[in-house]
Amino acid sequence: MNNSRVSKAIKIALAFGAASALPFNAAVAAEEQNAEEEKVERIQVTGSKIKRIGELAPTPVTVISGDMLINAGITNVADLLNEMPNSSVGLSPETTNNTIFASGLNNTDLRGLGTAKTLVLVNGRRFVAGAPGSSAVDLNNIPTAMVERMEITTGGASAVYGSDAVAGVVNIITKKSFDGIAIDASTTRPFEDGGDEEYMSLTFGDEGEKSSFIANISYAKQDQLAALQRDFMVNGPVTFTNVDNVNNEDGIPERSIYEYGYGQYRLGYYSPTGDFFMPDGHYIFANDGSIRPFEQNGTLPASATPGNRNQNYFVGDGDGYHFAKHDYLRTPLERLNVALNYSYEINDDHSMNFEMVYSDTSAYGESSPAFHAKVLRGDNAFFSQANKDFFAERGVGAFYTYLTTDGLGNRKYDQDRTTVRAALSFEGLINDNWAYDAYIQKGQVSQDTTWHGEMITEHFDNALDAVEWNGEIVCADRNDDGDVIGALSGCSPLNLWGEGLASDEAIAYVATKAQRQASVDQMSLGITVSGDLFELPAGPVASAFTAEYREEKAKTTPDAAMQQGLIFGNQSDALTGEFDVTEVAAEVSVPLIAETSFAKEIYLELAYRYMDYSSTGTDSAWKVGLNYVLNDELRFRANVSRSVRAPNVSELFAPKGQTFASFSDPCGQGAIDNAPVEKKANIESNCRAAGIPVGWEASEDWRRTNHSGFILGNIDLFNEKADDVTIGFVYNPAWAEGLGITVDYWKFDLEDEINYPSASTIVNKCYESESLDNLYCGLLQRTPGTLEIDNFDQKPINSASSDISGADIEIAYTIDTDFGTFSPRLIATYLDERNFNDTGFAEDADFSQGEQARPRWKARFIGNYTNGDLSMTLSANYRHATVGSNEWDAEQNDYNNIPSYLTWDLTSRYFVTDDFEVRAGILNLFDREPPATPFSYDQGAYYDLFGQRLTLGVNYKF
Repeated sequence: MNNSRVSKAIKIALAFGAASALPFNAAVAAEEQNAEEEKVERIQVTGSKIKRIGELAPTPVTVISGDMLINAGITNVADLLNEMPNSSVGLSPETTNNTIFASGLNNTDLRGLGTAKTLVLVNGRRFVAGAPGSSAVDLNNIPTAMVERMEITTGGASAVYGSDAVAGVVNIITKKSFDGIAIDASTTRPFEDGGDEEYMSLTFGDEGEKSSFIANISYAKQDQLAALQRDFMVNGPVTFTNVDNVNNEDGIPERSIYEYGYGQYRLGYYSPTGDFFMPDGHYIFANDGSIRPFEQNGTLPASATPGNRNQNYFVGDGDGYHFAKHDYLRTPLERLNVALNYSYEINDDHSMNFEMVYSDTSAYGESSPAFHAKVLRGDNAFFSQANKDFFAERGVGAFYTYLTTDGLGNRKYDQDRTTVRAALSFEGLINDNWAYDAYIQKGQVSQDTTWHGEMITEHFDNALDAVEWNGEIVCADRNDDGDVIGALSGCSPLNLWGEGLASDEAIAYVATKAQRQASVDQMSLGITVSGDLFELPAGPVASAFTAEYREEKAKTTPDAAMQQGLIFGNQSDALTGEFDVTEVAAEVSVPLIAETSFAKEIYLELAYRYMDYSSTGTDSAWKVGLNYVLNDELRFRANVSRSVRAPNVSELFAPKGQTFASFSDPCGQGAIDNAPVEKKANIESNCRAAGIPVGWEASEDWRRTNHSGFILGNIDLFNEKADDVTIGFVYNPAWAEGLGITVDYWKFDLEDEINYPSASTIVNKCYESESLDNLYCGLLQRTPGTLEIDNFDQKPINSASSDISGADIEIAYTIDTDFGTFSPRLIATYLDERNFNDTGFAEDADFSQGEQARPRWKARFIGNYTNGDLSMTLSANYRHATVGSNEWDAEQNDYNNIPSYLTWDLTSRYFVTDDFEVRAGILNLFDREPPATPFSYDQGAYYDLFGQRLTLGVNYKF
């Protein structure tokens, strides 16, 4: 089945500024010229559902071709998306090692507004979310070999696509057909240990008269990267509390980088064999179970201030907890992807398409063994007589010991995810003027999580209380007075006071694993009809009308021990939640002016979508755009839109989970008397209205303890709203053939954003508000008799707002010479403003532009060179210099500044024959490490943690 006309029309659309300024070589340019002379089919470009001819696409779109992935030596689409200047890392293997339910996920985050505000489409349709309760797509499920191109539009697109398209849309267009068989294999090997990658792919297909198909099976593996495998982590920057600092006005910072350089940062307690403090010093149980003095070398400068952090940390060899030993920079990830696209031409006017994806991913996060501070008796049965005498001589009957349970192994969080998604669609002509596109699809994700290295808390406490009874060491069974009355049935005593001293029976009694099963289900169907409504003097009014229905469901089932809170550090309840939405949308493109002296073309873009959610009711989104084509060289565009995001299943239906927090009561008389002047009147008025009398104080017991509350969802949430503006131009000068320049200014204003307030925020903002009728007071409860706060609900609420603005710049140039074609391309984003307020109170506004997560400038350069069978790509990623905090002052620290960061990659491809291709390259060409500052040296979301690495690949077609 021949799709050449469609592909040529796409090339015209991209080349002439419908999306962005893109370079093409001479052969492609010639093909485009021939395509212009043909009668081409209408196509659909991301950002609109109206099928258009060529250059009429209305919104800024950045295009990444499948070849760009190959040229970059990348086997996961997320890795390249996260390097684009207009995007940030959402979740990735470099950021999810300690995120229990998200290990190995790959999400992208347009504009840094959050993964929930980025809509990912596959062939113009939604894809099932990657994790239960979420709406973000796991890009691990997209086979790289199937990617034809990716189109990124950054701007509110809810009017066209519905919820979640607040920051923009990533539309992944897959290949529709293939003729033959192709085998691809590649490897990426860092020059240092750790972080290896392997990739294998088999693609096959057939193109017939009426039908065609493409199928792909691919396997990818990314190995773990541990902190101890990189020198910049082993010898990272060490900070300390500056002992010369007297106050906040002496010009001496509170914290500084250790003047003797860098080293291995250690905590001065929590040892694998247990350490403890005695009146005469700090001691540790040696590997053989004896007692010796605690060792630490490279102590930080001494301070006379009680509780000074310098007293708790040291640099160098010794006992205690070694941070780098249990720090992992990348979660290992394995992926198996199977994909099939099948097309059948029913007749000249109608066709059917079937898409199927199966993905099986496996990842695990790993962290230290569990930390414990436990009371031990000095006569523990596992202690030698010398140890017992040690405690008796000091008059110590019981003492605290600090240990990590290395004998039970590291805590490890296995994640196994299986994703299946199938879509059946039909498209065709209704008549000469109108076309239709209808689909139905279903996606499902099954996720199994297993925790290793866990323990049953009750068993652990029982096993540590070892006593001698009837000549044997047993677990103590004690009466209410604490006296031993026998051996505790079924318990095996645990000896952790040395290395390798615990029995297999004791470990089996204490250790356990926890499990949780989860699922995500998505079903959607829809139909779009498009065509010309009527003719105006400037041309036809093009339109598209859409109706869609979607269901989202999520479920989690933790095992019984987790639900009962019996597992150390992991209490979790079951989740069941679902919602559905019915939507109708209309989009029109109205030509206002054509072929005049002051404009070649001016047309108006209008879109509107009505949404009816079972969870949040009805809402709507809209878009107004104006495109002004001055001539063949210069065009201007402007878009204004309102977008919405509906809360996801987790935000709505997350089950209750108990939590504890420490906070003060602002209604205590002392707190009122010392409240800031600008807040005091509101606090006092609200406290009195709540029934708190003058002079009241919470009890001493209440003030000394953490307070119980619950984390849970909120069915009263409503939709987030966002208004955005985009103004820009595309310039393709006649004096420089092959040059394209695109500049777009953009601005987003978001309100009613969903935010999870902390317990202290709930309590304080309740009483700092103008009245008790606010978002926060309903989240806390007081005991009628004591008036003390006895519970809080940490629910998500629509309390936040933000605004962000900046500019995108894209410059591309194609230069043909006698010795090859050069195609440099620069994509850059400037961030002018990023403000965020999570409470609704003016004083809580956070201005984060220029901080590490949001540099002023980000850029990607791609320089392609092609000469016959050889092509080479030199690419660079740039992050402008940033700061750790915009609220910094010189009294806080002396390391706020973070330098700029630039990495280069050099890759190449060579066709040995028409069917056999070899690839080679060096990534991070100059072995650039992360900036060596306390804020940046270990941040995989922003910097390359792997170092210089070699990538090799082959592809053979037959």
